[in-house]
Amino acid sequence: MKLWVPTLAIMLCHILTGTASVATRYLVTVLDPVEVAFMRYLLGGFSMLPLFFLFRTSRLTKILSLKIAGLGALFFALFPFMFSWGFVYTSAARGSLVLATMPIWAMLISKAIGHESINKNSLIAIGLSLLGLTVALSDKLMMISGEEIIFKGEVIMLLTAIIGGIYATFARQVLKEVPASMFTPLAMLSGCLCLLPFSVANGIGDHVVALTTVEKGLMLYLGVIAGGLAFFLLNWVLNKSTATFTTIFVTLNPITAIILGYLFLGEVIELNFVIGVVIVFIGLGFVMRSHPRDHRHEIDAA
Repeated sequence: MKLWVPTLAIMLCHILTGTASVATRYLVTVLDPVEVAFMRYLLGGFSMLPLFFLFRTSRLTKILSLKIAGLGALFFALFPFMFSWGFVYTSAARGSLVLATMPIWAMLISKAIGHESINKNSLIAIGLSLLGLTVALSDKLMMISGEEIIFKGEVIMLLTAIIGGIYATFARQVLKEVPASMFTPLAMLSGCLCLLPFSVANGIGDHVVALTTVEKGLMLYLGVIAGGLAFFLLNWVLNKSTATFTTIFVTLNPITAIILGYLFLGEVIELNFVIGVVIVFIGLGFVMRSHPRDHRHEIDAA
């Protein structure tokens, strides 16, 4: 398979998740974070079910089913809840920037379990990414927020990025045995089952009914396009490449979020934030340089 095919697929995935950052930032003002997470992946999971039946194979064993359910609980229950919760306390642009550290954590986790190595470029990338985050959030260092926790949203999003790195590393192993067309809806719906009790307790039925037509349309987009389609593409590329390469393109998330946040949410773009983004991108570029041979080898072998 040509290298540009999965590259374009993962670029589209992370552009869509960039739009999800802005949509989530808006929807958490009318729904609880757990309700946004539940609805996104309920809609996404059901929208992907036709692919499950069209490309179903006999390779889905009980053990594989349990692995998919576990990964679904991690990435489609805990991850989206943390994702939505983080945007209660931070902007779409800042939250997306912190989330862009996901390839760093994927690389470190892969190294810890012996899947990838960390070289000089990788160490430089980690340093530059941390420096970039410090510069981008430097205006918050002088904030006095009373009893509120400074950086609360950013800390939540950092934990979310680590969860994403764990998922990318371990899901890739399962995707070697189960196609993305089967894996994606099963994982999404498993995550929804975990969120269901909390959503029902919050009275999600009444809350969804009370949404305006525009808000319902935004939720449908968040679930089907920025949920089902985006994460099908992520899982498909995970089966073709390394976890680090796949998550590197999450850098497109903050770019999309910055543009949309500025246009539709009235968010201000400060100079220090722009400088920080550039530094982070340079750092992640070093990550990409450190894995080109492994990446190309796996693409060619697919």
